[in-house]
Amino acid sequence: MRLNDKRFGIAWLVLLILAIVSCMAEGWNEDTVLLSAAYMLSLLSTWLCHRVRPRAALGNLIVMIAYNAILSYNLVFNSRYGAGLTWWLFALLLNAIHSIGLLIYTSTIRFIKKHN
Repeated sequence: MRLNDKRFGIAWLVLLILAIVSCMAEGWNEDTVLLSAAYMLSLLSTWLCHRVRPRAALGNLIVMIAYNAILSYNLVFNSRYGAGLTWWLFALLLNAIHSIGLLIYTSTIRFIKKHN
């Protein structure tokens, strides 16, 4: 196992633990299911990107951990008076947009490699 693979595995587990803690801190309901789906899409897209471009996947994963740590903290600890909806929406949209962009990037790279 290469060093980059070990770093990716550790970072991937950190994002997984962050997602679990963030989703379980507020209890399980429909909102949490949507946020969990966005986190799982993020984990899946980084894993698929890792198979094509390991360094790009590690960089994207570090960025995901950074903004998810901030958003998860605010979702859990600063969610009074309706602010929780804002943090939840930011987390949901950022994860979904970043993951879809990463999947498009991965698909494009695979398409280019296949036809060259």
